[in-house]
Amino acid sequence: MKNRFLQPIFLGFLAIVFTIGLSFATVELPYRIDHVLQDNLTTPDFDSQVDETSRLQTELFIGHYHLREIGYACFAVMILLLIIGFSTRRTGLAAVGAFTFMLPVFAQFAGVMFFLAGLGVLNVLWLPLLDISFDLQRLGMVIHAPFDLLNWLLRRMGLNAYWYIVYFFIGGGLLVFFLGTYAWLSSRAGRKKVADLWIYRLSRHPQYAGWILWSYGVYLLLLLARYPKRSWGISGSLPWLLSTIFIVGVAMVEEIKMEHRHGEAYAGYRLSAPFLFPLPRFLRRFFSLPLKLMFKKDLPGRKREVAAVLSIYTALLLCISSLFYLDGARRITTLFKPAASKSQELAELADRLDREQGRLARYHLADRLRSYGPPAEEHFIRLMESELLEVRKLAIQHLGRMAARQAVPHLVEALEDPSPDIRSGAARALGAMSSRDAVEPLLALFDDPEKFVQMSALRSLAFLKAEEVLEGVRIYLRSESKWIRIGAIDALGILGSEKAVDLILAGLGDKDAWVRRRAVIALVKTGTDRACTELDSMARSDSDWEARVYAAEAGKRLCRRSD
Repeated sequence: MKNRFLQPIFLGFLAIVFTIGLSFATVELPYRIDHVLQDNLTTPDFDSQVDETSRLQTELFIGHYHLREIGYACFAVMILLLIIGFSTRRTGLAAVGAFTFMLPVFAQFAGVMFFLAGLGVLNVLWLPLLDISFDLQRLGMVIHAPFDLLNWLLRRMGLNAYWYIVYFFIGGGLLVFFLGTYAWLSSRAGRKKVADLWIYRLSRHPQYAGWILWSYGVYLLLLLARYPKRSWGISGSLPWLLSTIFIVGVAMVEEIKMEHRHGEAYAGYRLSAPFLFPLPRFLRRFFSLPLKLMFKKDLPGRKREVAAVLSIYTALLLCISSLFYLDGARRITTLFKPAASKSQELAELADRLDREQGRLARYHLADRLRSYGPPAEEHFIRLMESELLEVRKLAIQHLGRMAARQAVPHLVEALEDPSPDIRSGAARALGAMSSRDAVEPLLALFDDPEKFVQMSALRSLAFLKAEEVLEGVRIYLRSESKWIRIGAIDALGILGSEKAVDLILAGLGDKDAWVRRRAVIALVKTGTDRACTELDSMARSDSDWEARVYAAEAGKRLCRRSD
């Protein structure tokens, strides 16, 4: 009698311990690990994807510490764990592989700019995909659909939807995980071969269901609650999607193994309880449709059937992401609209942008307008005359991104605008136009009263390969401001001329470490082999560790052919 009373209490206590352990391991522990890593591992402090210079610095850092080799090896190990786990029915190995696929989601606990700083080092696991494009991580954006739907419904009720949804998924996931753990422990204590009591009647895999709900809530929490930096905010949607698909696969393989082990006892239970979540019958039929069409059955009985079904659903979900959640989808869909409809929509978007007062809404409208491609250029040119300064700045910015050659005369005219922000923006936009017509007007900006306008002109002239900037650069290299000296060095690197090498070499001896770092990057851009001695000395004795790293890697690249 005493044992009957104490056993549920003891099992409940164990279930609570497991649940708290899950919470700690996936919320509090990442914060603590991140702080330890940031305190003990020195990494660069810049946005690794903001421009060509930062991307090159990142490449030198990755190469120096062999992070690419490490990342590719880890990615291969993850794939092997999944393959071996599924092929041998060792679901524990497959579960480990699925969990490691999700680790980059936890990298978002690192509130830093450089994407490999602190806990962001977990992004190394996904370097094979990040090397192709950072945007590939967004191919899982279809997972936002449940959030978007709930957000829309709750906002119509006047609720601050975001936090309600986060609390629902995190709290609900922990509750389901606790109930599943308690029911499983009770079944083991009762020596039941098949756990089929309590919550197991609503889900054949409540622990996995709880994990999916809980981890989705954590993903949503990181999506907005701490999202100040772009590089740090590499989308975790694809890692979460793939890890969840693998967990679903682990659950399916477990069921096949359980049915082989327990026969009719498990087969009957498999037909009586939902797979992960209790869903209406029409949805269950819909999700089992690929299996029924390919194998004429409602439940998979072999590993190849599991692999086939999950492959189909993975491809389908990735396609939905690319069609409805990525920016490129808008560009594709606009091609199929009638010309009259497209023209009217462009005009309406431009008018809305010109009237919009909200800053974030203006950015979204401008992005939508640019997604139409060349037909949107004339509308952005018109918006350059807007009464709203922010709209004019956005119009110039997007004309530069589109490299709209027809806008060159209008941008040249904007170089004389009373607003320094407009003059600077127009100067930057002209750098993308590849038009020599802009050289003389940009050179005139060297006399502008605002230094940041002068630097915008200098950078654009470098992009236009105008060697006329070389004489003016000497003045900026003698500036007391390190940021002006950095801007001058960057411009010399962009120019890439052999005539710029001597000026860049002078930057290697600058008193400021930031300038010395950028001088190394500028040398790499020129491709010169005249700096081998200076780079070798810098790699061995510079007082700044980052400058030493860049110099060492630059020496390997530039001096290899001269050895």
